[in-house]
Amino acid sequence: MKNILSFCLILLVLTAPALAAGDKTGLKAGDPAPPIVLKNLDGGSTFYLRDYCGQPRTPRTRQERDVVVLSFFTTWCENCKNEIPCLQEMASRLAGDSIRFYLVNVGEARDTVEAYIFQRVISLPILHDEFQVTAEKYQARSLPTLVVIDKAGNIAEYHTGFVPGYEKELEAKLNLLLGKTKPESLAARPDSAAADTVKAKPKSKSNGKKIKSIKS
Repeated sequence: MKNILSFCLILLVLTAPALAAGDKTGLKAGDPAPPIVLKNLDGGSTFYLRDYCGQPRTPRTRQERDVVVLSFFTTWCENCKNEIPCLQEMASRLAGDSIRFYLVNVGEARDTVEAYIFQRVISLPILHDEFQVTAEKYQARSLPTLVVIDKAGNIAEYHTGFVPGYEKELEAKLNLLLGKTKPESLAARPDSAAADTVKAKPKSKSNGKKIKSIKS
């Protein structure tokens, strides 16, 4: 009996860190942005986050720094369909500024995503996170998840779900990061908990390795 109790205590100690990690609800402003290396859906070139913000990869790689906006989505997420047109319009208005917008597809086959962007006439560049590695890093457990990364490579905004009207506050924050406006008291952000979200579907296998389920 004592051996069984001892085993249970050891098991609890070993699993506690994993359980605590599972309770995280997302990144927060000020956190360093996790590194990203993903394939662009268009052309298959490789996207390195550090080519655009944070510390450049090498002295010979791209040195200019930009604000980066990422939106994690899937083709079956209804609220992603509402958010994407807003981001496209915003990207068009800010086209002359040092800012880049990317959609990050979570866990879907290339053919599925290509058909989706053709049907919906999506012009934003798409990064293909087929095995959900980046979604795990960014804790994108509910969709859409929108992340703004400043030029220094830190999280400036982390928002889950879609709330009509949120895009106005987002654009105001982007203008602030770009130095186009002075710091002022922004309106209170819509509560992410009240925003409409969907759960990301887990990918079962990747190169023979199990992929963890993305849970809320």
